[in-house]
Amino acid sequence: MTGERSRNADWNCLLDFLADPGPQECSELKAPTLILAGNCLPVLVDEAAKAYLNQQVEQIVLVGGIGHATKYLYKNFEKQGFLFEQGLSESEICARYLLEKYELPKQALLLETESTNCGENASFSYKLLKAQGPLPERVLLMNDPTLQRRTKATFEKEWNNESVLFYNYVPILPQVTESTKGLNFSDQRLNDLWPSDYFQALVFGEMVRLKDDAQGYGPNGTGFIGHVDIPDEVWSAYLRLLAMNEKVSLKR
Repeated sequence: MTGERSRNADWNCLLDFLADPGPQECSELKAPTLILAGNCLPVLVDEAAKAYLNQQVEQIVLVGGIGHATKYLYKNFEKQGFLFEQGLSESEICARYLLEKYELPKQALLLETESTNCGENASFSYKLLKAQGPLPERVLLMNDPTLQRRTKATFEKEWNNESVLFYNYVPILPQVTESTKGLNFSDQRLNDLWPSDYFQALVFGEMVRLKDDAQGYGPNGTGFIGHVDIPDEVWSAYLRLLAMNEKVSLKR
């Protein structure tokens, strides 16, 4: 059990870092606009709807074309009994869901349907909102929590010339309770939404991208984002999990 607790602690260390939740409770966050980037988690669409219905936001911008998460988003909505025709973008799927389940007014939604990566999410949403008129002074950002820290860093980089304040809106923080027989989460709504291999690829890939070296996305790499400090304990947890994952792969 000691080994399992250690693995769980390492996973949760990484997940807390990658989600980058702010000091405020989500219920305290308000802004004119919430941007939900494409991902495979219908539960985040529910949370975006709650933010609108609770009058925390006036507009939901759904950003996302067809990418690596799209097939999982279809499957996860199907598990809930929502079937959509193939060929829709992630933002179109989410819009259909919000209109059908929550009956949100169409004018509350703004869709961007072409972006396929985080950089495009930021740049395309910027162009879309800029075309609507003055940019909001505050924006709440939502994404798969494993991608949240990089999402904020990317938006801040892409919108650098604008005086817009971004806040991570993280209503659900994944916390692992078991890691020996697949990953199980304390919040039951998250179980079975990510295939295990896909989830691990997301988490490990984020650590590579956030590391500010030649392979990363920071100033010492591609320059897609600004410098991100990774605490030693977070990087050590990543290395331990990576080594463990490689051992499992070799056994297979």
